[in-house]
Amino acid sequence: MGKIIGIGGGFEGKDFVILAKYIISLTGKSTPNYLQIPTTCYDFGDKGEFGFYAKMGCPSEFLYLTHPYINEDIIAEKIRNADIIHVPGGNLKFCMDIWNKTGAGKYLKEAFDDGKVLYGQSSGSMCWFSQGYDDCGSESSFMLVDCLGLLPYTNCPHYECEAWQGFNDAVKLSDFSGLALENETAFLYIDGKTEVLVADARPDARVWFFDKENDFIRTEYKS
Repeated sequence: MGKIIGIGGGFEGKDFVILAKYIISLTGKSTPNYLQIPTTCYDFGDKGEFGFYAKMGCPSEFLYLTHPYINEDIIAEKIRNADIIHVPGGNLKFCMDIWNKTGAGKYLKEAFDDGKVLYGQSSGSMCWFSQGYDDCGSESSFMLVDCLGLLPYTNCPHYECEAWQGFNDAVKLSDFSGLALENETAFLYIDGKTEVLVADARPDARVWFFDKENDFIRTEYKS
């Protein structure tokens, strides 16, 4: 069991507020502990989203895994103290390299098993899956990146954008079925059940499924 919210990108304004309040509700607490791990963006962090949770009364912290003072005890303590763990968008390969180097991945898997809410958009969505498709290769080329493996799919965000259409071929090189999320959609895995969430601002947005057992034929993902 566990809770993951993978966002294709682009929840803003009222739609972001609705989603964030839903994330808070999943913890069962009125003011849960919020932890942002901004490894994907080289530890610069998403100050806006951080500030929203702080204004909601949630005790809020950053975990900067590239800083020289970091050690496994700090990583374990901060992750174990969190109720919500947020990873922003950015460079997926850099993130996974740092998580593997520091051992953070081990504690994030533990957090999933403990029922904490794990979420993020773009690279912060892909990191929870078995693989992600990101433009983090040489000269911003796209590549498949091995991730935490909490959900057994290869994940692609921003799917309606032309630059990301290479996923249609790249997923065929994967060992997993694919999930391609358009902007303003989210894939929810809540204690064994899945659901697709679409922002009110774009009701025509979709999540697509590429079935490995059926030659990666693409169909709309239905909850």
